[in-house]
Amino acid sequence: MLEISRRITTEVLVVGSGLSGIKATKELASMNRDVLMVTKTKLASGSSFYPLKASLGTQVTKNEDDRRVFLEDIEDLSRGMHNQDLAEVYVNDIPERVKEYKDIGVQAKKLEGERKACFANHARDIYLLSDWDQIRENVKAIFNQYDNLDVMQKTVVVSLIKKENQIAGAILLDDHNEFVLIECQAVILASGGFGSIYKHNLNPADVDGSGHMLALEAGASLVNMEFIQFIPGITTPRYKTLFGEHTLMYCRDIIDNHGESLLKPHLPEDVSIKECLEIRSTHGPFTHSLESKYFDIAMMENIIKTKDENGFTLLYEDELYDNEEEFYKVYLDWLKEKNVHLTEQEVKIAPFAHASNGGVFIDENGRTGIAGLYAIGELSSNIEGANRLGGNSTGACMVFGKRSALDCDQYLQSANAYKISEAEGDEHLARLSKSIDSGSSADNKLSANKMIDQIKEIMWYHGNVVRSDERLEEALKQISELETGFMFTDLLDHKQSRKLAIKGRNFIKMARILLRSMQERKESRGAHYREDYPAEDSSYDKRLFISKKNETASFTFLDQ
Repeated sequence: MLEISRRITTEVLVVGSGLSGIKATKELASMNRDVLMVTKTKLASGSSFYPLKASLGTQVTKNEDDRRVFLEDIEDLSRGMHNQDLAEVYVNDIPERVKEYKDIGVQAKKLEGERKACFANHARDIYLLSDWDQIRENVKAIFNQYDNLDVMQKTVVVSLIKKENQIAGAILLDDHNEFVLIECQAVILASGGFGSIYKHNLNPADVDGSGHMLALEAGASLVNMEFIQFIPGITTPRYKTLFGEHTLMYCRDIIDNHGESLLKPHLPEDVSIKECLEIRSTHGPFTHSLESKYFDIAMMENIIKTKDENGFTLLYEDELYDNEEEFYKVYLDWLKEKNVHLTEQEVKIAPFAHASNGGVFIDENGRTGIAGLYAIGELSSNIEGANRLGGNSTGACMVFGKRSALDCDQYLQSANAYKISEAEGDEHLARLSKSIDSGSSADNKLSANKMIDQIKEIMWYHGNVVRSDERLEEALKQISELETGFMFTDLLDHKQSRKLAIKGRNFIKMARILLRSMQERKESRGAHYREDYPAEDSSYDKRLFISKKNETASFTFLDQ
């Protein structure tokens, strides 16, 4: 029988310890609120602190006139899928929030001059964040100054508890795999995206969509889930290394294993290989919105056809290493530290899952529509739409980390603090164990790790850059078959396998939501490409909202 081992009472539970979670926690602690931060791994983790590259950027509004231009940049690339209120808040707030990086231990260095961020039509100020190890030490030192702040590492939130339709608590699995009951008045979810649900991804393993499931099951909505960023990553000579797309300015071609041009058969007559590569050098993620789309489509179609995932060879000009611009030098020097040299070695790339443009639907203060529940960072469907401008994700962590903390402080002044009885906690655990249509040891026995690996494989082949109704339908069928063979209840009963059980459950539910979202949008737009519906269709100028009624997810296109 599942039992609660202990109880903790706090005012606010913050879930996740990336940039947004750290910002919100620091703000609340400074306002003398009792805060408990929980993180699946260690403090200062998730995609914010994943050492993919030498630095991350933040794009900043440069002056009053740029506010309108910046909004137009966001609107242009969003293809109608962005939230205007959130975009306006970002453009207005980010110049002040970038000054507050130092308050959470982050050194933000302004690049010399102005630069166009990924997808941006106009150049503006870019701040670079780097030295993750030092930042992590800085965060620890800052957090240690607060007696009203606790951190639980290697801890997973498995369920949120509501009373009178407001947040009242949560159930955790701590570092000893014991169930812990939390009594709190508010929860700020900052647990990141879901990239690790894909076989080839540029995320740490803990970025698995768990926060999306918590929010959805608590009554919040998800939106824009079909718009996932796929970015070329290096497969050889060093697997899972972020590829700097700006280097494609010096690339002659990309070739397959037979030495043949991968691009040539895919390009229309009016687009040359050089033109395609030059456009592709201006943005990291795949987009259907630009003529560079053939670059990524060609790679993925070849992989689907051949089942060869080793990647494709880039042919570079030697002049690449003559470029003294800081943006190039920082990246190329970092590659050298990883023993990667783009012109002296054979370098292969393939599409990797990276970040989500969609997520939990929020307002300009990070509120989800459930009293006391906030969502921030990559977990939320933030300022972007079908495409996301580079340098906005880190900035949004600061903007909405601050706004959610300020709003939460106001909310706590009048929110009820509910007590949760032992019986209520046990009842919640019992519901959790019945929350998935899984088998038992007598059925198709399937280990959790094997099932998770199969889901990653299914998602990578069927929910990647190139999608079709036939493959999405097949993928959904395979997910259902895996679910019936997954021994969720048995795994939950055994202490050492509880976190694996929760991860497997979340993978099944998240995979189904993503595949259904891709299936519902019968067009191509931004990061979403359907080979059976290759054009953007104005009848889909609406956002796809996902909500949960009882145990069934509903998918609805809405104008809001």
